Amino acid sequence: MRSAPAVSPARYAPSRRDRAVSFVLALVVGVFLVFVLIIMSNVTGDGGPAGGQLVAINIAPPSAEKEKQKAAPKQDVKQEQVQTVTTPPPKLPPRVEIPSKNQVEWPPGFIKLSREDIAKADISRIKPAGGGGQAGASAGGGGNAEGTGDGPGGARVYNAEWYREPTRAEMSPYMGAARGGGAGDWAMIICRTVERFHVEDCREVDESPRGSGLARALRQAAWQFLVRPPRVDGKAQVGAWVRIRFDFKAAKRDDGVAGQD
Repeated sequence: MRSAPAVSPARYAPSRRDRAVSFVLALVVGVFLVFVLIIMSNVTGDGGPAGGQLVAINIAPPSAEKEKQKAAPKQDVKQEQVQTVTTPPPKLPPRVEIPSKNQVEWPPGFIKLSREDIAKADISRIKPAGGGGQAGASAGGGGNAEGTGDGPGGARVYNAEWYREPTRAEMSPYMGAARGGGAGDWAMIICRTVERFHVEDCREVDESPRGSGLARALRQAAWQFLVRPPRVDGKAQVGAWVRIRFDFKAAKRDDGVAGQD
Protein backbone atom coordinates (compact mmCIF):
# COMPACT_ATOMS: atom_id res chain seq x y z
CA MET A 1 0.00 0.00 0.00
CA ARG A 2 1.03 3.59 -0.67
CA SER A 3 1.17 6.07 2.27
CA ALA A 4 -0.54 9.56 2.08
CA PRO A 5 1.66 12.40 1.01
CA ALA A 6 2.79 14.73 3.78
CA VAL A 7 1.24 18.26 3.86
CA SER A 8 3.54 21.15 4.54
CA PRO A 9 2.29 23.78 7.16
CA ALA A 10 3.78 26.61 5.20
CA ARG A 11 1.28 25.90 2.45
CA TYR A 12 -1.69 27.26 4.54
CA ALA A 13 0.14 30.25 6.11
CA PRO A 14 -0.86 33.83 4.89
CA SER A 15 1.30 35.39 2.38
CA ARG A 16 3.25 38.55 2.93
CA ARG A 17 0.91 40.49 0.66
CA ASP A 18 -2.13 39.61 2.75
CA ARG A 19 -0.32 40.64 5.87
CA ALA A 20 0.53 44.04 4.41
CA VAL A 21 -3.10 44.67 3.39
CA SER A 22 -4.39 43.77 6.85
CA PHE A 23 -1.92 46.10 8.49
CA VAL A 24 -2.97 49.00 6.27
CA LEU A 25 -6.65 48.41 6.98
CA ALA A 26 -6.03 48.28 10.71
CA LEU A 27 -4.10 51.53 10.50
CA VAL A 28 -6.92 53.23 8.56
CA VAL A 29 -9.51 52.08 11.09
CA GLY A 30 -7.39 53.43 13.95
CA VAL A 31 -7.07 56.82 12.29
CA PHE A 32 -10.81 56.95 11.67
CA LEU A 33 -11.57 56.24 15.32
CA VAL A 34 -9.23 59.01 16.41
CA PHE A 35 -11.02 61.42 14.04
CA VAL A 36 -14.42 60.45 15.47
CA LEU A 37 -13.23 61.04 19.01
CA ILE A 38 -12.01 64.48 18.07
CA ILE A 39 -15.44 65.42 16.62
CA MET A 40 -17.24 64.15 19.74
CA SER A 41 -15.04 66.27 21.94
CA ASN A 42 -16.34 69.34 20.12
CA VAL A 43 -19.99 68.28 20.75
CA THR A 44 -19.49 67.78 24.49
CA GLY A 45 -18.48 71.44 25.00
CA ASP A 46 -14.75 71.41 24.50
CA GLY A 47 -15.12 73.28 21.26
CA GLY A 48 -15.37 77.02 20.63
CA PRO A 49 -18.40 79.38 20.82
CA ALA A 50 -19.91 77.79 17.68
CA GLY A 51 -20.80 74.66 19.61
CA GLY A 52 -24.50 73.80 20.34
CA GLN A 53 -26.36 74.06 23.66
CA LEU A 54 -28.63 71.46 25.18
CA VAL A 55 -32.21 72.49 26.07
CA ALA A 56 -34.31 70.72 28.73
CA ILE A 57 -38.03 70.32 27.89
CA ASN A 58 -40.65 69.48 30.52
CA ILE A 59 -43.48 67.42 29.00
CA ALA A 60 -45.38 66.97 32.27
CA PRO A 61 -49.01 68.39 32.30
CA PRO A 62 -49.25 71.89 33.89
CA SER A 63 -50.96 72.18 37.28
CA ALA A 64 -54.38 73.84 37.81
CA GLU A 65 -52.90 76.92 39.54
CA LYS A 66 -50.59 77.60 36.63
CA GLU A 67 -53.50 77.31 34.20
CA LYS A 68 -55.50 79.87 36.22
CA GLN A 69 -52.53 82.23 36.30
CA LYS A 70 -52.12 81.91 32.56
CA ALA A 71 -55.86 82.30 31.85
CA ALA A 72 -56.37 85.38 34.06
CA PRO A 73 -54.16 87.77 32.05
CA LYS A 74 -55.86 86.65 28.85
CA GLN A 75 -59.29 87.58 30.21
CA ASP A 76 -58.01 90.96 31.32
CA VAL A 77 -56.61 91.55 27.87
CA LYS A 78 -59.94 90.63 26.27
CA GLN A 79 -61.82 92.98 28.62
CA GLU A 80 -59.43 95.80 27.83
CA GLN A 81 -59.91 95.16 24.13
CA VAL A 82 -63.71 95.22 24.52
CA GLN A 83 -63.52 98.46 26.47
CA THR A 84 -61.38 100.06 23.85
CA VAL A 85 -63.68 98.92 21.03
CA THR A 86 -66.93 100.23 22.61
CA THR A 87 -67.69 103.79 21.57
CA PRO A 88 -70.03 106.19 23.38
CA PRO A 89 -73.49 106.69 21.78
CA PRO A 90 -73.81 109.70 19.55
CA LYS A 91 -75.39 112.75 21.12
CA LEU A 92 -78.76 113.55 19.61
CA PRO A 93 -79.59 117.16 18.89
CA PRO A 94 -82.13 118.79 21.25
CA ARG A 95 -85.75 118.23 20.30
CA VAL A 96 -87.35 121.27 18.77
CA GLU A 97 -91.12 121.46 18.98
CA ILE A 98 -92.64 123.29 16.06
CA PRO A 99 -96.03 124.78 16.86
CA SER A 100 -98.72 123.34 14.63
CA LYS A 101 -101.26 125.55 12.94
CA ASN A 102 -103.76 122.69 12.59
CA GLN A 103 -105.88 123.69 15.56
CA VAL A 104 -109.61 123.39 15.86
CA GLU A 105 -111.30 126.76 16.14
CA TRP A 106 -114.30 126.36 18.38
CA PRO A 107 -117.17 128.82 18.16
CA PRO A 108 -117.29 131.60 20.74
CA GLY A 109 -118.66 130.49 24.07
CA PHE A 110 -118.14 126.78 23.39
CA ILE A 111 -117.95 124.72 26.57
CA LYS A 112 -115.68 121.72 26.15
CA LEU A 113 -116.15 118.83 28.58
CA SER A 114 -113.57 116.10 29.02
CA ARG A 115 -114.37 112.43 29.30
CA GLU A 116 -113.56 112.55 33.01
CA ASP A 117 -116.18 115.24 33.55
CA ILE A 118 -118.75 113.13 31.72
CA ALA A 119 -117.73 110.01 33.66
CA LYS A 120 -118.21 111.85 36.94
CA ALA A 121 -121.80 112.59 36.03
CA ASP A 122 -124.22 111.34 38.65
CA ILE A 123 -127.80 111.28 37.44
CA SER A 124 -129.06 110.65 40.95
CA ARG A 125 -128.00 114.18 41.85
CA ILE A 126 -130.34 115.67 39.26
CA LYS A 127 -133.54 116.74 40.94
CA PRO A 128 -136.59 115.58 39.01
CA ALA A 129 -139.19 118.17 38.16
CA GLY A 130 -142.33 117.73 40.21
CA GLY A 131 -145.61 117.01 38.40
CA GLY A 132 -146.50 117.31 34.77
CA GLY A 133 -147.92 120.01 32.59
CA GLN A 134 -146.38 123.47 32.53
CA ALA A 135 -145.02 123.14 36.09
CA GLY A 136 -141.90 121.38 34.78
CA ALA A 137 -139.33 122.75 32.32
CA SER A 138 -140.42 122.09 28.75
CA ALA A 139 -138.50 122.00 25.51
CA GLY A 140 -140.06 125.24 24.36
CA GLY A 141 -139.50 127.08 27.59
CA GLY A 142 -136.87 129.60 26.50
CA GLY A 143 -133.31 128.52 25.78
CA ASN A 144 -131.73 131.66 27.22
CA ALA A 145 -132.92 131.04 30.77
CA GLU A 146 -130.31 130.84 33.51
CA GLY A 147 -129.11 127.26 34.00
CA THR A 148 -128.62 125.19 37.14
CA GLY A 149 -125.61 123.14 38.21
CA ASP A 150 -127.39 119.79 37.93
CA GLY A 151 -125.43 118.53 34.89
CA PRO A 152 -122.52 116.07 34.75
CA GLY A 153 -119.65 117.25 36.93
CA GLY A 154 -121.77 120.16 38.21
CA ALA A 155 -122.21 121.66 34.73
CA ARG A 156 -125.06 124.08 34.11
CA VAL A 157 -128.19 122.73 32.49
CA TYR A 158 -130.36 125.12 30.45
CA ASN A 159 -133.94 124.75 29.31
CA ALA A 160 -133.97 123.65 25.69
CA GLU A 161 -135.70 125.45 22.83
CA TRP A 162 -136.86 123.49 19.78
CA TYR A 163 -135.39 124.28 16.40
CA ARG A 164 -137.80 121.72 14.95
CA GLU A 165 -140.13 119.55 16.99
CA PRO A 166 -140.00 115.79 16.35
CA THR A 167 -142.87 114.27 14.42
CA ARG A 168 -144.96 111.33 15.57
CA ALA A 169 -143.35 109.23 12.79
CA GLU A 170 -139.91 109.92 14.32
CA MET A 171 -141.07 109.00 17.81
CA SER A 172 -143.26 105.96 17.08
CA PRO A 173 -140.39 103.44 16.34
CA TYR A 174 -139.11 103.92 19.91
CA MET A 175 -142.47 103.87 21.69
CA GLY A 176 -143.15 100.14 21.21
CA ALA A 177 -141.65 99.05 24.53
CA ALA A 178 -142.94 102.08 26.44
CA ARG A 179 -146.19 102.04 28.37
CA GLY A 180 -148.22 105.20 28.06
CA GLY A 181 -147.57 108.16 25.81
CA GLY A 182 -151.10 109.47 26.04
CA ALA A 183 -152.37 112.87 27.09
CA GLY A 184 -150.83 114.00 30.38
CA ASP A 185 -147.77 111.72 30.15
CA TRP A 186 -144.32 113.27 29.92
CA ALA A 187 -140.61 112.42 30.00
CA MET A 188 -137.44 114.41 30.67
CA ILE A 189 -133.83 113.96 29.50
CA ILE A 190 -130.67 116.09 29.45
CA CYS A 191 -128.41 116.28 26.38
CA ARG A 192 -125.29 118.10 25.27
CA THR A 193 -125.73 120.40 22.28
CA VAL A 194 -123.47 120.02 19.24
CA GLU A 195 -123.20 121.68 15.87
CA ARG A 196 -126.12 121.92 13.45
CA PHE A 197 -128.68 121.99 16.31
CA HIS A 198 -128.18 118.29 17.17
CA VAL A 199 -127.68 116.79 20.63
CA GLU A 200 -125.64 113.89 22.01
CA ASP A 201 -124.75 112.13 25.30
CA CYS A 202 -128.40 112.16 26.33
CA ARG A 203 -129.35 110.80 29.77
CA GLU A 204 -132.66 109.93 31.37
CA VAL A 205 -133.89 112.16 34.19
CA ASP A 206 -137.57 111.55 34.99
CA GLU A 207 -140.85 110.36 33.53
CA SER A 208 -144.55 110.14 34.28
CA PRO A 209 -145.92 107.64 34.93
CA ARG A 210 -142.88 106.20 36.70
CA GLY A 211 -141.53 102.97 35.20
CA SER A 212 -143.33 103.51 31.89
CA GLY A 213 -140.10 103.64 29.85
CA LEU A 214 -141.05 106.98 28.24
CA ALA A 215 -137.69 108.56 29.27
CA ARG A 216 -135.79 105.65 27.68
CA ALA A 217 -137.81 106.01 24.45
CA LEU A 218 -137.17 109.76 24.45
CA ARG A 219 -133.41 109.21 24.93
CA GLN A 220 -133.24 106.68 22.09
CA ALA A 221 -135.06 109.04 19.71
CA ALA A 222 -132.99 112.09 20.70
CA TRP A 223 -130.49 111.65 17.86
CA GLN A 224 -133.18 113.09 15.57
CA PHE A 225 -133.94 116.13 17.77
CA LEU A 226 -133.07 119.61 16.55
CA VAL A 227 -132.60 121.97 19.51
CA ARG A 228 -131.27 125.52 19.63
CA PRO A 229 -128.21 125.90 21.88
CA PRO A 230 -128.75 128.15 24.89
CA ARG A 231 -127.76 131.77 24.57
CA VAL A 232 -125.86 133.73 27.19
CA ASP A 233 -125.49 137.46 26.60
CA GLY A 234 -126.73 136.88 23.06
CA LYS A 235 -124.08 134.22 22.25
CA ALA A 236 -124.96 130.62 21.43
CA GLN A 237 -123.40 128.15 23.88
CA VAL A 238 -122.66 125.14 21.64
CA GLY A 239 -121.61 122.24 23.85
CA ALA A 240 -123.75 123.27 26.81
CA TRP A 241 -126.20 120.88 28.47
CA VAL A 242 -129.92 121.36 27.93
CA ARG A 243 -132.97 119.90 29.63
CA ILE A 244 -135.61 118.52 27.26
CA ARG A 245 -139.04 117.77 28.66
CA PHE A 246 -141.46 116.21 26.21
CA ASP A 247 -145.20 116.30 26.97
CA PHE A 248 -147.18 113.70 25.09
CA LYS A 249 -150.64 114.37 23.78
CA ALA A 250 -153.32 112.42 22.01
CA ALA A 251 -152.90 112.07 18.27
CA LYS A 252 -155.21 114.04 16.00
CA ARG A 253 -156.32 113.14 12.53
CA ASP A 254 -154.85 116.26 10.98
CA ASP A 255 -151.79 116.40 13.24
CA GLY A 256 -148.60 114.54 12.31
CA VAL A 257 -146.54 116.04 15.17
CA ALA A 258 -146.09 114.79 18.72
CA GLY A 259 -145.75 118.03 20.63
CA GLN A 260 -146.36 119.58 24.02
CA ASP A 261 -149.52 120.62 25.77
